[in-house]
Amino acid sequence: MSKAGEFYRGSLDSWSVLTRENWENEGEFLIRLADALGGLDGTDDDVSLYDHVEIEALTRALLPESESRAVSEVRFEYQGYEIRVTRDGLIAASPSSGGPRPVPE
Repeated sequence: MSKAGEFYRGSLDSWSVLTRENWENEGEFLIRLADALGGLDGTDDDVSLYDHVEIEALTRALLPESESRAVSEVRFEYQGYEIRVTRDGLIAASPSSGGPRPVPE
């Protein structure tokens, strides 16, 4: 498991790794995602994740038993951050161009 502040090198950008843990089912996935996003500075706890991403599509694409094996990662905007979620358990954040905010260290 990685701590926030470690960097994952993407194709062009640096990302702050929020967590790197595999999940086996939808419940584990949603808990890990909610915990990771809850640790971001400057986000409003009253804002629903459902307002930012289609959760059902996200889980269908990234769960281990998913038939969508061609999908290796999904990115979406969340309260001033671009969020990157990969099939292998990485959840990372990068301040988006719409309003850079510090990523927790």
